[in-house]
Amino acid sequence: MRGKTAIVVAALALLTGLWMLRPPDSHAYVPRNQPKSNRTCDKGPLRNPRPNCAPPSLPSTGDPHKDCVARINQLRRKCQCLPPLARWKGGEECANKQAKYDSKRGNHAGFNDGICKPKGSAQNQCPGWPSTARVIDQCLQAMWDEGPGRRFSKHGHYINMSSSKYERVACGFAKASDGSVWSVQNFQ
Repeated sequence: MRGKTAIVVAALALLTGLWMLRPPDSHAYVPRNQPKSNRTCDKGPLRNPRPNCAPPSLPSTGDPHKDCVARINQLRRKCQCLPPLARWKGGEECANKQAKYDSKRGNHAGFNDGICKPKGSAQNQCPGWPSTARVIDQCLQAMWDEGPGRRFSKHGHYINMSSSKYERVACGFAKASDGSVWSVQNFQ
């Protein structure tokens, strides 16, 4: 009996150890509450976002600018029944320049220094991420998760993403000298 008990204890210890080795950013181990359908959006936008709303990212189209706008709109629709923002293609060149400038000078430097136009009315930023895919999947989700709230210093990214003041968004991307990806999202 002691031998079998020792085997069971060893197996449990091994499984516990394997659990601890899972990737820290893996969503596979975090249950999320998802709406069963979009019918709840028939009554229009929700006052607050659905709690713990984290829809799986859409498949990549191969165009990160398009994928970025699609992810923002996915979060707006699935999490708060908000209408989509238009893709602002005319702002993408400036957004790309701002992302490159910021990778050398710091957060929001290009926006604040007015290095190009049209720059938009508000900006979110994902500085120094390991890949474009992680920007689209994880950074945009993290910014959405800052809400709800009214204090801009704490909830600003969410406020920009969910605001009814803006009608369109331009996403920009740049690779820094260290290989990290910088991205900005300019709202207009």
